[in-house]
Amino acid sequence: MDLKTLPVTLRPMTAAKPDLESALHLSQAVGWAYRLEDWRIAQTLGQGVLAEENGAVIGSALCWPYGDGFATCGSIIVSPAMQGRGLGRVLLTRLLELTGRRAVMLNSTTEGMRLYQSFGFEAQGTVHQHLAPASLNVAPDAADPQVRAARAEDMQAILQMDRRAFGADRQRMIAEFFQTGSVMVIAGDAGDAGPRAYAICRPFGLGQVIGPVVAGGAADAKALIRYFLRSRAGQVRRIDIGGDSGLGVWLTELGLPEVDQVTTMMRGKRPAIPGPERLFALASQSFG
Repeated sequence: MDLKTLPVTLRPMTAAKPDLESALHLSQAVGWAYRLEDWRIAQTLGQGVLAEENGAVIGSALCWPYGDGFATCGSIIVSPAMQGRGLGRVLLTRLLELTGRRAVMLNSTTEGMRLYQSFGFEAQGTVHQHLAPASLNVAPDAADPQVRAARAEDMQAILQMDRRAFGADRQRMIAEFFQTGSVMVIAGDAGDAGPRAYAICRPFGLGQVIGPVVAGGAADAKALIRYFLRSRAGQVRRIDIGGDSGLGVWLTELGLPEVDQVTTMMRGKRPAIPGPERLFALASQSFG
């Protein structure tokens, strides 16, 4: 099915309040705990498309280009009344027009995998969502290295670490999160030297999301995560980790059970990830 056989029009998603409110209502209809601000950030950092029928928004899809070689996709939502009529295929086709020749990554539910496979996406791994209830209070660990707030002069080191761990430049995203969230780092071995690890915590959905978390080893990643679990006590805290992060059992034992799992899928070849830093937690399932 294509757009010609549907009574639907597609148009770019804008930052105008009616567009953001329409997207919010759409996400609420499928049970997603997004806030209006979450949609604002997603639209600001990426490119989006809305599907309309008789003036009502019935579908959304966004992509986030990271340079000329890589992009992620997400927020692909079809109104419950329109599901099963081919609109998801139409939206994905438009997204791939926007991403052009870039390699594209997305995270898929079980229900969406067949659609993405038909477009050439292949399963590459899994992402596991863990939630800490508002009542969870995590004790400090005396063995943790010292965590401090990021400073303006840390930005370049953070961007370089992130690029080595993610494989692409996410400067716009990190700059946005500096404004809307809290950025903490672990200083290098020389004491007050530049950071060797960083993490961001920001408002999202039902509470706070911890991510990205980038570090050279699990000990630093755990110290940063523990810091945010303590400093955001009293709020629901979410963290999305890759299946190869090695943190799943630790998070569960700490009091953050796994509540959902999706499959990471790739179309094309992802840019090389040189390291030595690793991405221990995602910025979000959409942003990567």
